[in-house]
Amino acid sequence: MHHRASLVLLVLLVLTAVFAVPTFDGHNSIGSLIPGLSSLQALRQGQSKLSSALPSTSQSIQTGHSRKSVPRHVSVRGGTPFGNLTITSAAPEQGLFYVHKSRLWRFNNESSIHAVNVRNMSEEAPGTDQIPLQLVLDESPGSSQSSGFRWHGSMLIYEQGKNNNSGVYYECLLPRGGYGLLTFLQGVPTPRGCSLLTLHGFEHDV
Repeated sequence: MHHRASLVLLVLLVLTAVFAVPTFDGHNSIGSLIPGLSSLQALRQGQSKLSSALPSTSQSIQTGHSRKSVPRHVSVRGGTPFGNLTITSAAPEQGLFYVHKSRLWRFNNESSIHAVNVRNMSEEAPGTDQIPLQLVLDESPGSSQSSGFRWHGSMLIYEQGKNNNSGVYYECLLPRGGYGLLTFLQGVPTPRGCSLLTLHGFEHDV
């Protein structure tokens, strides 16, 4: 009888320990509530995925890239709640995104989710005959029903009707200063003052 009571007590202690351990924490808990949540990593031409877990120095040694090749992600310019999207080397948790019903959303916190909208700029991009589209973060989504975002593997694609940007974006110096994130629906030479990028959500299908 004493042996059986001890066994029952041991089982109860084990069960208590199991249920006391949180199932999720941090990014994993958010991802369980919002499927497909991921940072958006920006890769230049010929650049492969870089691990954000590596410090910049050891990362440069292990990947063969320079210190300038530390992971860079899409975020809001100047750390403001809304405005121009740009590329930053800040922690990816500061910019988590997901695609839902062809719209791109940025997770802010459990009660605040903002929309990524695409706007026509007013002037042709330098060195091209095309007017670019600029990615901005707004409080609510725009009214366009014919455009949207989708994943192609890890790559983020923007499309309007039958046209799409082939996953190509540009980090560009804006006329009023600072950098913004632009794209085109037709192939163009890389505009002056711009760097060609692709955007990847490596965690969206994990």
